[in-house]
Amino acid sequence: MSNLYFERYAYPNRFIEEPIKLGTFISVVIPVYKEEHIELTLKSLVACEETQFPVEVILVVNHPENATEDVKELSSRTVEEIEEFIAQNPSELTFHIIKAFNLPAKKAGVGLARKIGMDEAAFRLNSINQDGVILCFDADSQCLPNYLQQVEKHFLNKPNCTGASIHYEHPLYLDKGDINEAIILYELHLRYYIQALNFTGYPYAFHTIGSSMAVRSSVYQKQGGMNQRKAGEDFYFLHKIIPLGNFHNISTTKVIPSARISDRVPFGTGRAMQEHQSQSKDLNLSYDFESFKVIKEFLEKIEDKNFLDNIPLQVIQFLMVSDLMNELEKIKSKSKDPQHFKERFFEWFNGFKMLKLVHYLRDNYFPEKELVNQSSELLKEIGLHKSKKLTALELLEIYRKTDSRL
Repeated sequence: MSNLYFERYAYPNRFIEEPIKLGTFISVVIPVYKEEHIELTLKSLVACEETQFPVEVILVVNHPENATEDVKELSSRTVEEIEEFIAQNPSELTFHIIKAFNLPAKKAGVGLARKIGMDEAAFRLNSINQDGVILCFDADSQCLPNYLQQVEKHFLNKPNCTGASIHYEHPLYLDKGDINEAIILYELHLRYYIQALNFTGYPYAFHTIGSSMAVRSSVYQKQGGMNQRKAGEDFYFLHKIIPLGNFHNISTTKVIPSARISDRVPFGTGRAMQEHQSQSKDLNLSYDFESFKVIKEFLEKIEDKNFLDNIPLQVIQFLMVSDLMNELEKIKSKSKDPQHFKERFFEWFNGFKMLKLVHYLRDNYFPEKELVNQSSELLKEIGLHKSKKLTALELLEIYRKTDSRL
């Protein structure tokens, strides 16, 4: 495999001296920052059923150069805790710890930590000429015992698979009032958004959760590797991979991300829990389903010869104010037939542009409404439930089952 990626784009340092086991097919990469309960995550991985090929786990314990002494001490204690766990729990898995301490404050964050680990994983897989799988996990997540086995099986059986989103379900704390309500609403919002995109006919309707994503090593390198964003790194990364095609959902296993309150990143599950508790964000609200009906009408028109004359006015306004209309007309003028245009259109209209459109419609035409009502409307529209009023938890259960069939 080419070393071009490592010459131009990879994190410059290599950390692990021990050679990778021959035949290793999966490398699990886990960023670890301010983590006090990593033992549960390690236990979950060690409890996984045996895989056909060796698996290694790379833990990137990290903190920025301007971290407090308490955080720096916690990083050192975490390394000791991991080392002690490895010594006391013999496993078929091979564990490696990267001490990514005192990272530049400007760049330090989950994106850089993932990049350090994923670059190391790709380099090591290259060293044995193995186009294996880089599997992203989080230091506060757990998984089903068949997790590694099912990911391995999927990529071995589908050699063209570029990457995958793995089914996830947050733990529900049915006896903990506010926390339980918050995680139900937050996960329902995530699933409503993906199913609403699916309803519109958008081909890139996949979950982009950092703790439950996988990518083939060669694809990772060809697409320029992981970005260094402090949050949302998973969304931006996967929306470089998804448009390549052959991106899959793996629903035969399950990742269980943490539902705890956290201030470690500017958005995501932990931040949503915190904002709900402080009442700075109302998780009861989400996108108006009407906006997705407009998007569906837009996407259904793109194969028409004069589609720009027929798409909804709200979308025309979005294309005009976001300076996308000229780009779209150029794509149309350079397409040889409607099918070619459709292919080029979706390569261009990626996940970022779709999210911008959804937010434009929310801010200018369709203000947010009650999540329970809107997610219920979508289910009625696609025939998954009738008029009976459902609770947020009942809706979430339906969405989880629906997502696992995607």
